[in-house]
Amino acid sequence: MKTIKQSKWSALAASALLAFAPGASRASIAYGSINNFDTVNDTGHECHGFEIELEDCHSTDITYTFDYNHYGTSKITEDNSIPGHPKTIVRWAAKRNPDGTWSAYTAIPNGPISPTNGHMFTNPSINFGGEHFGVGYYVPVSVVRYRWLIDDGAGNLINGGDVQVSTPTFTYYPPQVFANPLPQVQAVIQPPPAPEVEPKEFGKPIWVKEIRTTSHNNQEVKLRDLLSDDP
Repeated sequence: MKTIKQSKWSALAASALLAFAPGASRASIAYGSINNFDTVNDTGHECHGFEIELEDCHSTDITYTFDYNHYGTSKITEDNSIPGHPKTIVRWAAKRNPDGTWSAYTAIPNGPISPTNGHMFTNPSINFGGEHFGVGYYVPVSVVRYRWLIDDGAGNLINGGDVQVSTPTFTYYPPQVFANPLPQVQAVIQPPPAPEVEPKEFGKPIWVKEIRTTSHNNQEVKLRDLLSDDP
């Protein structure tokens, strides 16, 4: 009987370890790409954080993180344990309180959640089982991993479930420099002919002074009478 009880306890312990083992986690649901995405907590556990792991990426290559969620500002760390192969981890995580509780959590959904769910993923005042995260970076990374973080029962955050997120890849090819560069072709555009200027009807205008004299009789005055004598 003692042996049977010990075997049952060992089986229960093994089941508990498998439940928290990273390999036992299943892929979670996500909508969007690495820059901005919604993800559903379908791990079956109340989560207390989320992290993104980027290989061949320095922490200084991170351009921004989306922090408007239940966990606030993310923490960025860099692992250089493998020379020439840096690894950066962006983690959003709750803090453990002195009484053993956590400062924040992501609830277990009560049922299926539709994509974006009316943009509720970006509303930290509502805890319905989903979060919104995002990361930007400069360099083409080799591997990106996404995972939920859950309490292992001893106050430590461990991998609670991998998440499949669309991660575009790109390769930058710098422009080639030739020893004898080919001549650059430049387009020569002939300007249209200037429009013809039509001659004006009158010449250059000048200012003149006009003096009028009124005669107080009805006698006809000829033009020569208005001119002074020629000296």
